[in-house]
Amino acid sequence: MSNETIKIGEYIVIQKQNYRKLHKFNKPDSSINLGRDSVNLKGIEGCPYFSVFKLVPKTNKKNRDYTVELADEAVNLKDEIDIKESGNDNRNIIDDGRSQKLTAAEIDTLRSDSYKASDIVETLISNSKTFHNKTEFSQDKYLKKKEKKYFEYFQVLKPNLRIISEVMYKLEPGKIQNLRIDTLSQIITLANVQSEGNHMLYDSGSNGLMAAALLSVIGSQTNGKLVHMHPGNMSQKQALLAMNLPEEQMNRCISVNVYSALRQFYQGCDTNNVVSEETESNSSEPNKKILKRISDDDIVESVAKKRKQDQDNEDNDAAEAVDADKQRENKKPKWHFDNIAASEIMQGKMDSLVIVCKEDPLNIFNELVTFVKPGRPFVVYYSVAEPLQQLFVALKSKSNVAALKLTCNWLRNYQVLPERTHPEVTMNTSSGFLLSGYILK
Repeated sequence: MSNETIKIGEYIVIQKQNYRKLHKFNKPDSSINLGRDSVNLKGIEGCPYFSVFKLVPKTNKKNRDYTVELADEAVNLKDEIDIKESGNDNRNIIDDGRSQKLTAAEIDTLRSDSYKASDIVETLISNSKTFHNKTEFSQDKYLKKKEKKYFEYFQVLKPNLRIISEVMYKLEPGKIQNLRIDTLSQIITLANVQSEGNHMLYDSGSNGLMAAALLSVIGSQTNGKLVHMHPGNMSQKQALLAMNLPEEQMNRCISVNVYSALRQFYQGCDTNNVVSEETESNSSEPNKKILKRISDDDIVESVAKKRKQDQDNEDNDAAEAVDADKQRENKKPKWHFDNIAASEIMQGKMDSLVIVCKEDPLNIFNELVTFVKPGRPFVVYYSVAEPLQQLFVALKSKSNVAALKLTCNWLRNYQVLPERTHPEVTMNTSSGFLLSGYILK
């Protein structure tokens, strides 16, 4: 049950109606901005995920500063407001800005004094000259607009891949290379990502979303590994960290710089501290001078003493060398050991290859395809079609791949309501293109 409660240091998702926001809950009294409202989250720690909280004004609603209290459920305006009559059409309604009897100052005062949002909206409706003449659909649209403005509840959701993907895509799809949740599912299917096996990912700009998707499939109680390659000094991991995965599962993802990992694989690295010949010769000079000064009768004894002394010096030097090696090992950065771990996995070949890039995918594919086992799949994602078309033509002329397929992901959202089902007016239908196939040799 501890995994199902809100804890300090984890990512949470705040949902207020259709608006969602990803937030790292670092402190018990941390604050978050929901639109123009500033909300102090003190009191949500330890509550179960998917709990509903009510916004409570600190002083008055005009300041837009709120605290929270646990609520049983969110109350909708339509459930509290009883509309008894509606018109047949809106032809005789003129929007001249004078249909509301209350002034702006009176509405502000009403908002500050009223405890419930339904009281505010009911007062606005009673002072409207045209509301009861509107059609049922128009009245419903008006209530939704006011509910969005005065809604006083929010819910804390537990992050998962679908929620994180939808939040990031809606916020700014360009930062995740227009990756939608349906595209992620297709990539996982085409790459045949499973809990067992080693998988390679090259990602240069999905904000960790692709790594989060692959690692969520691999799981924690398995032997699978994910080699996550990236072009920069640090990998993008926001989506991966937002999943709140256990440490055991996070350790199955090895994030390495692509150039450092390839250099480690092809060249290796000498980590032993070897004493140079010059140092050895310099250290023996004092012993030679001492031997020249002693008499012939003492040569045997001196030689014996010297051998014992040299043996002791060698033992001391060996111990110091071991200590020095341990100190150097401790001082080496984490990426050094990550490169070694990734290189060892790459030597055993990979079970799939996924490329999500902003660069020309041809050179990246040619460099990484050598690490994939024969008969294993690959998937290359790009936000536009032209680079994948060039890669498709280039691979068609080679004999090391088969079953090439270039597909487009297109999705159209629909509003589904009684007598009002139609495509959404504004939407982003693009989610990139996929080139998939299998490695032959």
